[in-house]
Amino acid sequence: MIASFDIVSSETETGSVRYILSKVHRSSFILGKFLFLLLVFTSISSGIALISLIYQYSGGNTFHFESIILFWISSSLYLGCFISIFLLISILSTNNKISFTMSVVFLGILIFFILQGNESYLKYITPFFYGIKNMEFMKGFPVEAGYLTVFESLFSMFLYILVFLSMSLIAIKRRDF
Repeated sequence: MIASFDIVSSETETGSVRYILSKVHRSSFILGKFLFLLLVFTSISSGIALISLIYQYSGGNTFHFESIILFWISSSLYLGCFISIFLLISILSTNNKISFTMSVVFLGILIFFILQGNESYLKYITPFFYGIKNMEFMKGFPVEAGYLTVFESLFSMFLYILVFLSMSLIAIKRRDF
């Protein structure tokens, strides 16, 4: 949240977004912001996965390469979900304070939805639900029946990213700077 809540709102507040959008298409601007943050966090996640692999090797354990790859993919998609959420909030707000407040409120709503329990369907619209499902598979790589659940969870996070990025692109096209 700290890295992406003001990614567009700070440029809106200073007025520099007008100069950028005169040179670049709005969708390229938003996708560039998203892909840059995703690249940075995916690089950090890759470093963590590599350190984990080295730690396993130095401890005399066998390589769990498939678990490391699954961790890297799921953490990258999980981060992408939150980057896309906070990017949309940053586009909708006019300054940093409003963007931060809206981000905290939206994050609180998502936490409230996941805490509703197993009988609530609201948990399916939070990225926390899919992240928790993937963390369960980190304990032991899934066998046969678990592959479908892992694919379903990763695909759901990918759809989550696409939905929020689409809403961001619609919001930036309708916004007057």
